[in-house]
Amino acid sequence: MYRLKAHINHLLTATNQHGVHSPFVYSFVTRCLYAKPKFEGSKTMGVLLKSIAFFKIKTLDLITENQPIERQIRKEFDLRIGQQKCYDLIYFDEASKVELNAQKNSIHNDSILLIDNIHTTKDRTELWNSLKQNTTVTVSIDLFYCGLLFFRKEQAKEHFKIRI
Repeated sequence: MYRLKAHINHLLTATNQHGVHSPFVYSFVTRCLYAKPKFEGSKTMGVLLKSIAFFKIKTLDLITENQPIERQIRKEFDLRIGQQKCYDLIYFDEASKVELNAQKNSIHNDSILLIDNIHTTKDRTELWNSLKQNTTVTVSIDLFYCGLLFFRKEQAKEHFKIRI
């Protein structure tokens, strides 16, 4: 029941590309998220795979027990997954596994954290809200199914809710 209420709230408060005033986020939404789907799978998997292609991700860390995700990524892209000191993208299958202070040595200015299932429970939504308030996060994008955190120092702190 919580998820249904959260989804209705998201639909009522989220926008599309026309409500985005950041050139960086507008470009990401129009050229990546709203691009025709080339990949099969869940909405989060589509966002993950499209983001890898759009941002030309080279290093990736997967914080998940879901092996099919890694197989799908390896099938589509030639990436270094895990065992790096710094990552371009870190995927978490749930917000409760995210510890930004522990990740600070693994991220750089252009790193992205993609977090799945941010609105499945009230606790996860509260955790998502606390993550986006972190001082190192400059841009957060709430897609309901998943959320993205960016650490771009050249950008003013903003939060976006986008319908996909």
